[in-house]
Amino acid sequence: MPNSLLRFLCPETFIYLYALTIPFSVSGAAVGMMALLLFSLYRISFSRDLRLVPSGFWFFVAMFAWQSVSLAANGLWGQFGRNLWDKSPLFTVGGLKLDQKVLSRALKILLWANVVLIFYALLQRYADAPVIVKELFTSDGRLKGFSSHPLRFCGYLSTVGIMSLAAALFYSRRAYAFFAVISAGVIMTGSRSYMISYLLACALLAFWKSRKAFARFILAGMAGVGLFLLLYRPAMERVMSTFSAGHDQVRYNIWSVAWRAFAENPVFGLGVRQLPKYMEPYKASGFTDTASHAHNIYLSALAEEGFIGLVLMLAVFAYFLRRYYRAASLSAGAPLMRAWALGLSAALVNLLIAGVFEAHFYTFGIWSLMTFLMGLYEGAERGQREGIAASPRS
Repeated sequence: MPNSLLRFLCPETFIYLYALTIPFSVSGAAVGMMALLLFSLYRISFSRDLRLVPSGFWFFVAMFAWQSVSLAANGLWGQFGRNLWDKSPLFTVGGLKLDQKVLSRALKILLWANVVLIFYALLQRYADAPVIVKELFTSDGRLKGFSSHPLRFCGYLSTVGIMSLAAALFYSRRAYAFFAVISAGVIMTGSRSYMISYLLACALLAFWKSRKAFARFILAGMAGVGLFLLLYRPAMERVMSTFSAGHDQVRYNIWSVAWRAFAENPVFGLGVRQLPKYMEPYKASGFTDTASHAHNIYLSALAEEGFIGLVLMLAVFAYFLRRYYRAASLSAGAPLMRAWALGLSAALVNLLIAGVFEAHFYTFGIWSLMTFLMGLYEGAERGQREGIAASPRS
């Protein structure tokens, strides 16, 4: 095989492939993920060095092990092997030794790809641009991208937006343009839960920068969001529907069903991804308006994996929040690393807050991206620690 082709078929190529394709195609992103997984398994089988596995990944392995126990306790033997795939980028990318310029390039590709997607969606809606694969807005005007639902797309897109703001605040002001476009996309999804969590997470980033930056963000954020809601009527209608009669009761009914499932199965739960079957009779009777999920990651964990499952999930968030926030304080001399660590911290806060209203822990687009970004940080930190010199901004 020619040396030029061998140089092309390196892990960095598949990192860039994932960053480029995740906004557009789950299948395309999965190709990059699978290539990285095969490369990582080969390295570990050859070196037999488990230190190549980022320590935080073992928390996900512990969750996977408990989920297998939970499924077995419920007689669901055929369900084994799920629920770790979307977390695998932390293992595959985090085990590499990366130069910081790989982070910079991957972030640029990711931001540009999402901006292109948003502009294409707007051209589809307002300029009759040809539909490629599918329409990117729902019939009621909610941006959903190539995802199956606006909520899934917003969970993913909000993480991208938070990383763009972290880059703008702590690394390069040029990223503000990306943040503005992506934030507009977040609002156009019409997801009230993620709008709240996104704004709070972004405000937290600004606060970490300085009190002056925080004050500016609050003023500019309120003005910007208010103006955009006035200009984009479908998003305004979604926000106003929050105050409609009965909205709170519907959500409470869904939560009460999930709590009932936990009360009936407090140790092992129903088994991961089994709550929808439990909820179907309640939807059929009209007690709830959905049987797809509990609209809450905490109640979902309790209902499907029992109390131990909830503790393990909270341990994942607690570990990584502490890990990246502490890492940011030690990266003052490396602006990109500090921006990345703080961005990851804020993105986790975003998912924690949104999790009060949405069940997202097994959404591929959200968590494959989150663990991909974590893996990039782990790989770059490994590169620093093992001798790759930090690169200038590229």
